[in-house]
Amino acid sequence: MSEHRTVAIVGGGIVGVSSALVLAREGHRVTVVEQGQIGHGCSFGNGAQYNSGASFPMAYPGVMWRALRWLFDSNGPVRLATRELPRTVPWLTRFLLTGRPQAWETAYSALHALNAPCAALYRDMLGETEWNRLFRPNGALHVWRDTSLSELDVVVDSLRAKHGVAFERINAEQVRELEPALSKDYRRGIYFPGGGHVVSSSGLVEGLMQQATALGVSVRKARVLAIEPGAAGVTLQTSTGPHNFDTVVIAAGIASRDLARTLGVSLSLASERGYHITMPEISGVISRPVTDAASAFVATPLDEGLRIVGIAEFDAPDAPCNQRQISKLRASARTMLPNLSFTEVKDWVGVRPSTPDSLPIIAPHPKHARILFATGHGHMGISGAPMTAGLISDLVAGRTPRISCTAYRVR
Repeated sequence: MSEHRTVAIVGGGIVGVSSALVLAREGHRVTVVEQGQIGHGCSFGNGAQYNSGASFPMAYPGVMWRALRWLFDSNGPVRLATRELPRTVPWLTRFLLTGRPQAWETAYSALHALNAPCAALYRDMLGETEWNRLFRPNGALHVWRDTSLSELDVVVDSLRAKHGVAFERINAEQVRELEPALSKDYRRGIYFPGGGHVVSSSGLVEGLMQQATALGVSVRKARVLAIEPGAAGVTLQTSTGPHNFDTVVIAAGIASRDLARTLGVSLSLASERGYHITMPEISGVISRPVTDAASAFVATPLDEGLRIVGIAEFDAPDAPCNQRQISKLRASARTMLPNLSFTEVKDWVGVRPSTPDSLPIIAPHPKHARILFATGHGHMGISGAPMTAGLISDLVAGRTPRISCTAYRVR
């Protein structure tokens, strides 16, 4: 039996709360330190889906040309703010290097190992009743307007098959059998029967937090000002004063970058801002997440309404909301679902902590073993959180991690 520790989790998103729950199950005394509301940062604004068939790095062979087209397309899903260039260019260089075939395949293998078990792990963490309330294992659908497969499509199919991902390529008629409301311009698709979605992103985090609270996990509402490692533990200097712990886990999203810097570590995290719109009065128009593969826009049916996500905006975390990005999402909704009629729209912008190779950082500080990182999950926080929590619990206990952590090292 491993030694029980006092553990602080810095960050109350899906990764931090999942880690808190798993650590509490093992008998550790856990405190989640969160400046805002639990589950209402980046974890609130995601596409709410899980799909191991989509666990590919954002960078892939040939991505440079597609990225350039998107950057110079005023209606495209990618925007790079000029003021962020000095900080983003080194990140983009590493991003493009990940697009080399061998690096890309290696990153996919590591992402698949992290993300594929998520549905089963959540079922264990939440219990059957809560899992059934939150999860909709109805599959996921990717659609295209063209009819021909590229060389890359063939390679992707091969990698999915190699890793045991269930998928079916379908024609236009089959696409509309699954989702009759989709545009008739879609000529082909891929159906992933093992995918699905949650009915509420914030509800998932809150459900996990309820389980954690029942096991004694506490929440301290505070801003972390500094992390000070010592011989016998770690001190958090916070807006509510100093607090001492045996171990600290940094799961603070993009804020992890600044906290790491104070500890002498430069994490390769980009401030990739994501947007979504939600149409509260729309329900039942689709029954599963649908991704327009060419434009990277995703529609997901939630309890609160139909959500559309799909913007990657590289800008300062605190930059004001760009209304042009909201307009793109409205336009994509009408293009994907031409008969959609909506009046009320709720919009949101938040910051994804994105690494250039799409692999999260799940590892101890290089010099201070009592400080662990669990950040950088980018677009795949829901999928990667439960296995990340398991790995964090292994590291805290001093066990051999259940899957290799080499790919998720500090870098």
